[in-house]
Amino acid sequence: MKAVEFFGKINEAERRLCAAERKVALFQSLAEGGPLSLDGERVSHSRNVHANEDAVIRLSEAKDSVRKLKETYCSLVDRIMDRMVRLEDPEDEKLLSYHYLEHAPLTSVADRMHRGKTWVYQRHALALERLDSLLQDL
Repeated sequence: MKAVEFFGKINEAERRLCAAERKVALFQSLAEGGPLSLDGERVSHSRNVHANEDAVIRLSEAKDSVRKLKETYCSLVDRIMDRMVRLEDPEDEKLLSYHYLEHAPLTSVADRMHRGKTWVYQRHALALERLDSLLQDL
């Protein structure tokens, strides 16, 4: 698998994790009986016990989902970090970490690393090639 594809899997896992965490917050609010408001809508304060029970069940399921997604995300990050520490130059690891794991644009990465934009763009391509070779056995 190519490095960019692997980072894409990590990004997708992170996106799903964030969505699951929002779901937990929603069901937490419902389970606690608090008013639920999305985008400033007015909220009815009627109490439905069955809806509350449903919310508690859904909250539990959502928390399980978050736990599983966190495990998946952490596993993917651990696997890529294990390979990235094997890169010849630690700057390659920093560059890829900042850009793909912290979601910083390459221009920000250049500022952060006190390098020029040209250097970062060239080094990015080189670092990906090096990481690709380390990921061949995944």
